[in-house]
This record gives sequence, structure tokens and C-alpha cells, in this order.
Amino acid sequence: MSEPLSSSSLSAANVVDEDEISLLDLMVTVVDNLWLLVLGPLAAGLVALGISFAITPVFTAKTTFVPPSSQAGGSGTSAAIMGQLGALGGLAGGALGVSQGKHMAYLNSDLLRDDLINTFDLKRRYDSKYLVDTRKKLEGLLLIKDDKKAGLVTIEFTDSDAIFAAKVANHAVKVLERLLGEAALEDARARRVFLEKQVEEALRKSYQSLQVREAVIQGLIRQTETARLEERQPNPNVVQVDVAAPPERKSGPKKALIAIVSTLATGFLLLLFVFVRQALRNSGQDPESRGKINQIRRRLGMRAI
Repeated sequence: MSEPLSSSSLSAANVVDEDEISLLDLMVTVVDNLWLLVLGPLAAGLVALGISFAITPVFTAKTTFVPPSSQAGGSGTSAAIMGQLGALGGLAGGALGVSQGKHMAYLNSDLLRDDLINTFDLKRRYDSKYLVDTRKKLEGLLLIKDDKKAGLVTIEFTDSDAIFAAKVANHAVKVLERLLGEAALEDARARRVFLEKQVEEALRKSYQSLQVREAVIQGLIRQTETARLEERQPNPNVVQVDVAAPPERKSGPKKALIAIVSTLATGFLLLLFVFVRQALRNSGQDPESRGKINQIRRRLGMRAI
């Protein structure tokens, strides 16, 4: 004779039965709306594909270059001489250093963007009323990639005109070279002025020995002359590895991707719609649930069902 089932076993069985019924209900809902769930996403995908053909194609021009190397000014011997100055030498060493990564700061600056905007009249091209709007538009079209491992920087510019895209990308490199040259000139001038003051200070300062005094003064003088020469140097050499050429193939719009995303998104939304609609229908058959639905409808200013 079999033993009676315990209350816990009955509860577990009821939960399993309810889960199976719920799953079957979902399957029934899907089957009842199968045509909508199949044809709806397909229609949306076809419409999106048709619209993508009407979108103006764009082209992305690309150029790569090697940025000028940024090295700390002065040799090891000069650094040793600067050490003889104590705290003063530390200050001089800081002034002689050249900051790293300056090219990326300029590439992402409004200085470079404004030069491109003025040179190519982008404000009128993008029909922008304000300069800030043109900058935002340009920021989305001008892509900067810094490959530190390979030591290369890539500039990509996207436009509906392939020739124009190549011109803007190449001009961005020229603007960067000019900005780096101006910054290097200012740095060299500041170092030269600073070092000239240090030479005057070193001439007035007392040292442990005459040899140390002469070494420090001569080292400062050499650094000053180097700074003077740097003031006369041309712009830093930005080596353009690949000059941007008008691209032959368009980079967008990606028609297949647009169609696939539209199809999947529409399918998900329609599936959600049929589940919610079926849940509302089921709730309408339950008096308690119907009362709650009517309460919500009344608060939303809708008529009760």
C-alpha cells in the first residue's frame, strides 16, 4: 500500500504543474500570433533595407603618421652638472623636459578643429548656426587612434565626398605639425630665458671648488646655446606613413547590418507586445485583476472596461 504524499511534495508538484502550464500558455500565444511575429520583423527589415538605399553613402579616408619623438632635453652629463645646483638644478631639469603625448592633446583640441572648420568652411557645409555645433559634428566625423605599441597615430575622416575626406585628413596632419612647431618654439624660448637667468645666478653663487663652479657654468652655457638653436629649428618632423587617398569603397551606410538590427528589434518588440496583450486579456477574465486594471485606467483618465 502506497504512502500518502506529504504537503511539501504536493506543493512541489503544483509548482511544476504551474510552470508547465505557464510555458504551454506562452507557446500557445506565440503560435496564435505566429504570422505577426514572422511577417512583422521581415517587413520591418525590408523597409529598413529600402530606406538604407536612400541614405547618402559616406567615405572614410585614413592617414597614419609617426609623431615626433618627445625626449627630455639635455644629456646625462648635463644632468649631472645640474645636480651640482641642488634644488636649483632640479628646477632647471624640469624646465628642460619636453612633455610626452602633446600630439594627442592637439589632435583632440579645439585649436585643430577650428583650423579645419575655417579652412574648409565646415560651418556652412554642415549648415550649423553655432561654432560649438560644428565642433561636435566634426568631433564625430574625425576619429583619432593612437597605437602606442606600433608608435603610429591614425586619423580617419568621414564625408559624403571621398576627395574632400582625404583632403581634410591630410590637412589635419599639417595643422598638427604647425601646432607642435609653435609649441616647441615657445618651449625653447622659455628654456633659453630660464637658463640665461640660471647662468647669472651661477656667476654670483659660491661653490666648493673652482672646478665645480666652472663645470656648472659651462654646462648652463651649453644648455642655453642649445635652447637658442632650438628656437631657430623648423617645425617638428611628423612622418606621414600613409597619405590619405580618396577611398574607392564607401564606408556606410551598412545596409545588411541596418536590415538585421531592424528585423531583430521589431521581432523583440512584437513578441513583447503579444505577451503583454495576452496577459491583459487573461487578467480581464479575473474579477480581481479586472478591478485593478480599471483602477489604473481611471487614474490615467481612460474609460474602464
